[in-house]
Amino acid sequence: MHMNSKRIIFWAGFVIILGLIVWGLIAAFNKPGPGAELTAPPPVTAADHVIGNQNAPVTIIEYGDFQCPACGYYYPTVERLIAESSSTMRLVFRHFPLSQHQNAMAAAMTSEAAAVQGKFWEMYSLLYQNQDAWSNLNDPSSIFAGYAAQLGLNMTEYTSDIGSSTLRDVITSDQDGGIAIGIDQTPTFFVNGKVITNPPSYDQFKALIDAAASSSSQ
Repeated sequence: MHMNSKRIIFWAGFVIILGLIVWGLIAAFNKPGPGAELTAPPPVTAADHVIGNQNAPVTIIEYGDFQCPACGYYYPTVERLIAESSSTMRLVFRHFPLSQHQNAMAAAMTSEAAAVQGKFWEMYSLLYQNQDAWSNLNDPSSIFAGYAAQLGLNMTEYTSDIGSSTLRDVITSDQDGGIAIGIDQTPTFFVNGKVITNPPSYDQFKALIDAAASSSSQ
């Protein structure tokens, strides 16, 4: 092959590759961000897990996975928000166990078994506080039973409830509702029905709550 022909082929290939790179960058730049296409979550009902002032002007709905590292990262922020904004906000937790997390469903079942005995939020805290202790176990059931005992649950009832199809239906109902509105990652937060980009700091999260409270009072 003539040298000029080789050069032409080389440069033609280079131009094609460059064009593909540019096209990819443009596509990535124009791709909607996380939550951009989410619709509003289902209304809060008596079936939801809710903590905080029931008449608060701000409602935060969290779709979470107890094994999700990002959810674990946000747990201290959420706890602090509840503690310091108790008159301003209430938190609603909805289950969204991801398939790639092998113990997420078992953890969710543990929280629901605790909920039967009025200890959902206490178990919620134990699961997130100790996430590293059980996330990678082949079978975390003994650790979860230990948490149940620590909370003073009736262990006979707990053992019966932990495999209940009724409690599993509660979890899948939350999950199905999340899928229906477009959720595909955790944690996903809504503030007064509007999805937010997860704030990187407590102060920024608190500012969103304060702004929402101000708007609702006008």
